[in-house]
Formats: sequence, C-alpha cells, structure tokens
Amino acid sequence: MKKILFIITKSQNGGAQKWTKEQIEICNEYFECFLATDTNGWLPKNVYTQKTFLNTLIRKRFCLQYLLKLNKFISENQINLIIASSANAGIYARLIKLLNRKVKVVYVSHGWSSIYNGGKLGFLYTFIEKQLSKISESVLCVSKKDYNNAKNIIKINENKLKWITNKIYPINNSKNPKIKNGNIKILTVARLEYPKRVDLLIKATKNLDDMELHIIGDGSQRNYLESIKHKNVVFHGEIDAFDDFVSYDLFALISDSEGLPLSALEAMSTGLPLILSDVGGCFELINKNGVLVQNNIEEIKKAINTCILNQKEFSKKSLEFYDEMYNLGINKQVYIDYYKNIGV
Repeated sequence: MKKILFIITKSQNGGAQKWTKEQIEICNEYFECFLATDTNGWLPKNVYTQKTFLNTLIRKRFCLQYLLKLNKFISENQINLIIASSANAGIYARLIKLLNRKVKVVYVSHGWSSIYNGGKLGFLYTFIEKQLSKISESVLCVSKKDYNNAKNIIKINENKLKWITNKIYPINNSKNPKIKNGNIKILTVARLEYPKRVDLLIKATKNLDDMELHIIGDGSQRNYLESIKHKNVVFHGEIDAFDDFVSYDLFALISDSEGLPLSALEAMSTGLPLILSDVGGCFELINKNGVLVQNNIEEIKKAINTCILNQKEFSKKSLEFYDEMYNLGINKQVYIDYYKNIGV
C-alpha cells in the first residue's frame, strides 16, 4: 500500500488545513497516511494518521536541521509520496528529492503568493517556483485561475500541471438555525490579516439599515477593525471548525488575493448566496448564485442589495452548483486516481 505524507507549515485551522484534513480522510481507505506540521494544533487533533511529525522548525523558510530530520522521518517510514500544501512545506518537500530520489512529490497551489503578494521580489519568487516545479512530479492547482497562472506566468511545464478544482464535504445544514431578529445577517469567515479586506466590508455595511455583519476569525488587524466598526458589526473571534452557516443570510469574502476559498465553498454547501472579490479563482464559484465585486465600497453595497433581492434564487443555485462541481463526497475518486497514478 502506498504511503503518503501530507505536509503543511501550520497546524492551526485554515483553508489549506481543512483541505489537508479532508484529503487524509478520503485517502485513509486506500493509502497509509502520515502528517508533518509545526505543532499539535487543530489539524493533527482532528484527523487520523499512522504517525505525525511535529517540529516548529518548519516555519523557517529554510533550515538544514529540519530538512535532515524530515528526511529521517520519511526514510524510517518508507514514505512513497509527499503532498505539500503550503509555501515552506513545498520548499522542504522538493528539497527532500535531493536527498531521497525514490520519493515522489506533489506541490499543491492554494493560490500563487509569488504572483499576488510578491511585490518587488515577485519575479524572483516566480523564478524559484519554476525551478522547484522541475523537481516535483506534479503541481496540483485548486482552481483554473491558478492553473493558467502556473502555465502562462510562472511558465511551469504543462506536463507537470494538474487542475482539480477544490472540493469539500458539505457542511451539515439540517440543524435548527438560531432565532433571527429580522435583520439581514451577513457572514464573513477569514483571518484578520492581509490580504483579507474585512475593513471594506465594515465600511460598506455602515449605513445599511436592518443589516448585521458577523465576523468569524482573529488576527493582528482585529484592533484596527474594532476601531472602525459600527453598531451592527459583531466580532465572534476565531471558532475552530466553524459550521454555523445556517444562521446567516449571505456570505461575503473580500480579499486582495485568493486561490479557491474553502470558506466560500462551505457557505455554498449550505445554500448561502455569495459575495466574493473578483480575484484568484473566486469567479469559478459564481454561477447565478451571487455576485463578484471589485474591492471598493460602492460595489460591495450594490452586491449586498442584489443578493437580498435575489436571495431565494441565489440560495437554490448555490446548492445545485455545489453538488455539481464541489461536493467531495460525490467527486472524491478524482483525487484517489490522481494519487495512485503519481510516479506510475
């Protein structure tokens, strides 16, 4: 049986961590699964693996000590395939190939930060990504946008690229919702860090009557965001494995960059209309079930009004579109076949 090591830099709850968790869950039936991350956080506590390798040195962009320890873990457990789902993890996974030629490596792009957030050094990060892709057996892109960027901007060999649109298990939406007070409840689930633009959501909802903005998440921007909030903004803080989408009316995620956001998929699986920034692969999640916006206050206001006026229709379309394209329970075999065929 093939042995797969899933490696990700941080164990805290997040989109890439949830993707890794669910990938391990579908793979456990077919492969022996292992995990490498920084600490015994949300991810290792919520998924079963044969063994877990925990070491905070993975947080460093490069650490020879960590690379050697990781290689020892891989050799001792006879790992055949590594699935890397974060930037640091991707670097270490590819460098392992220099020490262990037998192991195969897949790098998963959850959004090309070298393009979106590279700044003046973007060209250098893009060059590094191209070189590292030559060491990989495959680069898995979770959105069509990421696939096209990998091919056309980073110039990764098309034979190395694989596009499988993000898929998740549906959120349970059968439980009774909380009693609503009549106000329209807008939900956003996001780290309160750049590139998320929760500040624009707060400003866009400031003078809208009968409207509440509920924010799930925490981060270094929270103090600033609380300083600009209005009376209808509610901060809930970070909630591990948040799944109470059914208590809300609309889902919004405003951001300067994204791959294919899992929080939006979760909201879609419960039938919420979506308001998403037109960045990354977000356009792939809109099909008569919501509105794409540019990151300005007036467009966000208009999108909120459009979703309210079309709430019933958009909700129905969200459920239909999710089942067709993004339901992992229905579409998991595409991943199993992909992992089985790596290196064959």
